[in-house]
Amino acid sequence: MNILTDDRYHDQGLHNFDHNLNQPRHRWYPFKEGFSAELVSKAIQSISITSKEPYRILDPFGGSGTSPLTAILSGHVAHAVEVNPFCAFTARVKCSTTRPRATKFWKQLDELSILAAKARSKSPLEGQSTFTKTKGVEKWLFNTEVIRGFQSVSEKLEEMNCGFKSAFRLAAMRAAMDCCNARKDGKALRYLRDWKERDFAARDFAQQFRANCIQFREDAEMAPLKKEGQAVIRSGDSRNALQKLPPKSFHLFITSPPYLNSFDYSDVYRPELFLGGYVSTNQELRKLRLRTLRSHVQVDWGGATNVNSSLLKGPLDELKESQSLWSSKLPTMVEAYFHDMNRVLKEAHRVLKIGAEAWLVVSTSAYGGVQIPVDLILADLGVKLGFDLDGVYVLRSLRAAGQQQSSFGNVGLPLRESLIVLKRVK
Repeated sequence: MNILTDDRYHDQGLHNFDHNLNQPRHRWYPFKEGFSAELVSKAIQSISITSKEPYRILDPFGGSGTSPLTAILSGHVAHAVEVNPFCAFTARVKCSTTRPRATKFWKQLDELSILAAKARSKSPLEGQSTFTKTKGVEKWLFNTEVIRGFQSVSEKLEEMNCGFKSAFRLAAMRAAMDCCNARKDGKALRYLRDWKERDFAARDFAQQFRANCIQFREDAEMAPLKKEGQAVIRSGDSRNALQKLPPKSFHLFITSPPYLNSFDYSDVYRPELFLGGYVSTNQELRKLRLRTLRSHVQVDWGGATNVNSSLLKGPLDELKESQSLWSSKLPTMVEAYFHDMNRVLKEAHRVLKIGAEAWLVVSTSAYGGVQIPVDLILADLGVKLGFDLDGVYVLRSLRAAGQQQSSFGNVGLPLRESLIVLKRVK
């Protein structure tokens, strides 16, 4: 049993989605929260079960689709669940077999590009919160021309008979974010220092949209997918969705669940959720948050939190006694997180075939000077559920960041990202 002693995966960049940005299809939308396609390939290569049929691979926190896309590009069958509807949409587009005919593609792209540059359609987001310039707002996410360019493309796509429609739509979403006055930075959006000087306009949106569409078409030709239905990507809560899957039906379980870092990913992707019409009010956004894993404190969750792990008890007791936490909700959040992950691991054991492995990429955490060995606790829970532990492998060492840093007593506290490998043996 290898626990934090084996360097076979250390410092290879396997934890990092950025390694996907030079690969066809994977690069269609940049996501910071994800692992590399190479990690999925390594996991697939490690499958030891003999099968005449393609392997069936499951990712219950599918994100932007790295696992299912890598699986189907390798000729296998994939199933993914993702609670964020925009991320699920992105994954479906990446995994789509649609390859547009050249003549039709260029005609439709020219038409959409002209509409994008004219930017004549008013967006329902104008004047809402900080989406656009409005009275009393000093900073805003989108200049009016940009959001109207996006709206013009969106309205035309609604009426267009086009097999490449979803890809066009994703290209427009990416172009809008490329012309956004803020960028994703950790758990928040941060405004560019020179956002006013850049003065993004409709022409910038139209140029970026066109460039995205051309790249998508080239990638669809470069990395074609043969069979529709190889990837099933569902938008939903994995804690419930996994219960509907048949037992002993998957050859590999690979995922990176939300880290125990108090990041609310529905907030990080708030612009896309509103732009895409997945939510239209803050109340709808809150409902989505309530379906996410309990890894943040942005909503009052409720529900059971009890979990049986001696490795959790010590850190949890320290958290409850700490006087330097930035939120009194943190101890409950930590316990609830492991309760939720225990449910996911229980279903993983049920749906995996005998001899199949579960690969999980996670990060340790620290609050108020209390270190939480997330990887070891999850490994412990997995063993209690009947898995054999192959090992916990350190992918890279890191330090506490953001809210886990100086003012909360964690300066220099060593953290790590790890790969947990569990195996179902009976």
